[in-house]
Amino acid sequence: MIIGLLCAALHGIALPLMCVVFGQMTDSFVQSGQQLNLTANFTVEEISALLNSTDGCIQIPGVDIEALMTRHAYYFIGIGCAVFLLGTFQVMLFLLTATKQTKRIREKYFHAILHQQMSWFDTHQIGVLNVRLTDDINTINEGLGDKICVFVQFFCTFLSGFIIGFIFGWKLTLVILAVSPLLAGSAAVWSKILATLTSKELSAYAKAGAVAEEILVAIRTVVAFNGQKKAVERYENNLEDAKNFGIKKAITTNVSMGFTQFVIFGTYALAFWYGTKLSVDEPENYTIGKTITVFFSVMIGSFSLGQGAPNLEAIAKARGAAYEVYNTIDQPRPIDSSSKEGHKPDCVKGDIEFKNIHFSYPSRKDVKILQGVNLTVPRGKTIALVGASGCGKSTTIQLLQRFYDPDSGEITLDGRDIRTLNVKWLRENMGIVSQEPVLFGTTIAENIRYGREDATDEDIERAVREANAYDFISKLPDKLNTMVGERGAQLSGGQKQRIAIARALVKNPKILLLDEATSALDTQSESVVQAALDKARAGRTTIVIAHRLSTIRTADVIAGFSNGEVVEQGTHRELMAKKGVYYSLVMQQSQGKPEEDEEGPVEEDNPPKYEDLDYVLYDSSDMDELEVVNEEGIENGGFERTSISSGRVEMKPTRRKSKKSKKDKKKEKKPEEAPDIPFTRILALNKPEWPYMLVGTLSSLVGGAVYPCVAIIFAKIIGVSVSQDHLLVFII
Repeated sequence: MIIGLLCAALHGIALPLMCVVFGQMTDSFVQSGQQLNLTANFTVEEISALLNSTDGCIQIPGVDIEALMTRHAYYFIGIGCAVFLLGTFQVMLFLLTATKQTKRIREKYFHAILHQQMSWFDTHQIGVLNVRLTDDINTINEGLGDKICVFVQFFCTFLSGFIIGFIFGWKLTLVILAVSPLLAGSAAVWSKILATLTSKELSAYAKAGAVAEEILVAIRTVVAFNGQKKAVERYENNLEDAKNFGIKKAITTNVSMGFTQFVIFGTYALAFWYGTKLSVDEPENYTIGKTITVFFSVMIGSFSLGQGAPNLEAIAKARGAAYEVYNTIDQPRPIDSSSKEGHKPDCVKGDIEFKNIHFSYPSRKDVKILQGVNLTVPRGKTIALVGASGCGKSTTIQLLQRFYDPDSGEITLDGRDIRTLNVKWLRENMGIVSQEPVLFGTTIAENIRYGREDATDEDIERAVREANAYDFISKLPDKLNTMVGERGAQLSGGQKQRIAIARALVKNPKILLLDEATSALDTQSESVVQAALDKARAGRTTIVIAHRLSTIRTADVIAGFSNGEVVEQGTHRELMAKKGVYYSLVMQQSQGKPEEDEEGPVEEDNPPKYEDLDYVLYDSSDMDELEVVNEEGIENGGFERTSISSGRVEMKPTRRKSKKSKKDKKKEKKPEEAPDIPFTRILALNKPEWPYMLVGTLSSLVGGAVYPCVAIIFAKIIGVSVSQDHLLVFII
C-alpha cells in the first residue's frame, strides 16, 4: 500500500506540472505572435533603413517557435509516460492489497460468527449475517480498493497545484485559496452524513434479505397457506426503510456535489477576473503564461478536491459497512471453542452431575426454563429425560454442551465444573445425534469426518458398522464417496440418521447425547436406527431425550421433568408404579397412538437390484426427498415418478443407460441462450419515473455543455491577450 500511495502521490503531481509546461508554451506562442505583429506594423521605408543599417539582415528579437514546441512536446510525452506507469501501479497494488485484506476480513468475520455462543445467535438473524458476509464485505472491498489511491492522487494534485500557484503568483493564489475552506468543509460534512446513512441503509437491506431468506426456505409452507401476498408485503415493508435511507443518501450526495460544482465555477469566475486585472496592472510579474499556470494549477487543484470527494463516498460506505462487521469480529466471546483456555484432563470417566441449575434464555430472560434441576448421571449408564414439550429436556443437553452457561448452579464432569474445562476438548468428548440430522452437500465419508477431522478411513468404516449403516452404504455405486445431495436430500430419513450416528461415533466419545433421535422416523426405520443407537450406547454415558417412550424402557434411569425441574427418577417399572409424570405420558401415548399403515414406508437396508425391482411405494411425507432427485440420479439407475394418487407415489426404476446414450444426450443438449430483452421493455418498467428521468436527462445535457463553454471563454481571454493593440502596449 505504501508503494501504491507513493505512485498515487506522484501521479497527482503530474497534472499541475503539465500546467507549468502549458503556461511556458503559451508564453512562447504569445512571444511568437508579438514578433509577427511587430513585423506587420513596419513600413517599407523602415524595413529599407533596417536593411541598410544591418548589412542587409534584419535583426529582430525573435522566437524559434518550432524548437520550443518540440521541447514542450518532449515534456508532455515524458509526463504522459510517467502517468501511464504510475497510474497502472497505483491501481494494481491497491486492488491487490484490497483483495487480500478483504479475504482476511471475510475469514475473520466467518470465524467470529462460527465461534459465537448460542445466545448471540438467538438475537441475530441468520439472513442478516449472510448479507453482511457478502454485500457488506464487498462494500468494504470497494472502499479499500482503488478509491483510496484515487483520492490520494486528487489530494496530491490539490496540494501541488496550490504550491505551484504560490510559486508563480501568490496574489492570485491567495484569492482562489480563500474559497477552498468552503470546498473542504462541505466535503467533510456530507461524508460524515453519508457514512451514517449508508450504515442505516445496509442494516435495512440486511433485514429485508433475512426476511426473503426465511420466506424462501419455508416456501412450501407459505404456498400451502396462500401466504404469498402477506410475504410480499412483509418484504416490501422492510424494503421501504431501505428505500427511504437510500433516497436521503442520494439527496445528500447530489446536493453536496452540486454545491461543490457551484463553488468551483464561482472560483473560476473570480480567478478569470482577478488574473486579467493582475496581467494589466503588473505585466512584469504576470505574463499570460504565468497567469495561465497559476490559474490552471490552482483551479485543477481545487477541482481535484471536488473530484476526490466522490471517492470519499465509497470510503464512507466502507466505514459504515465495516462498523457492524468489526463489531462482530471484536465482540468478546465468553464461550469460545477456538480458545485454548481451560483444563484438558487426560481421560474422561463420564460421571455427570447437574447441581441446582437455574436457567433462562438470554432472549427471554423473564421466562424461567430450568428451576433448580438436580440430576446425577453415573458413568457408563443411560438416563432418559421425559416430560411435556417445553419442560427443559433439550435445554439440559445444551447446557451440558456449553451452548449456554446456567444462571446459577453448576454442571460437573468427573467432579470438575465444565466451565473450567476447555470448550473444544469438552465437545470433542461428546457425541450428539439430533432429531433432524443435518448433512452437508458432500460425500458420506466427508460428512462422517466432520465428527473428527483426523479420522482415517478405518475409523470411518468402524463408525459406519457401529451405526448399522454399512449394509446400505456398501450397495451404493460409490459407497462412502457417494454424494448425499444438499442437506442429504438423496438419502431417506433413516439413512441420514444412521450417518449422523456414525458421525457422532467416529470420535469414540465417552458421552453420547441423543435428542429425540428417532421421533421423525417411521416405525420400521425407527427399529433399524434404534438398534444402532442401542449398540452405540454400550459402555458410554448416555443421555436420551425420547419422544416415543417405548424406546427408553430399558434405560438405567428415567428422569421426569415438569415445569423446569426433575420431579421423579427411577426405572420404567418404578415410575409406572408411582403413576406420576412418566406414567401420564405413557398412558397418553398408548391411548392416542395412531394406527400404523399396513403399507407404511419401508427402510431399504438391502435394496434389490434395479433390474429386479417392479415398484416401490413411498409415503407422501417423503416427497421432499424424492423431488430433489436430479436428472443425473435418474440416468444412473434412479427412480422416475409414474403416478400420484391417494397420498401415494408409485416409483418405477429406470434401466441404467449406456455410455453411448449418455454421450448422445449430451450432444443433443445445447446451452440455453439468454433471451434478448429490448431496452424499451426495461424503460417501460420505469414508466412512473419518466418525469424524473426527463428532468435528469435535460439537466445532464446542460451539465455536459458546461466545460465546452468554459473552453470558449478561455479561448477568448487568450485572444484578447495576444491582440495587436494589447501586444503593442505590452512591447512599449
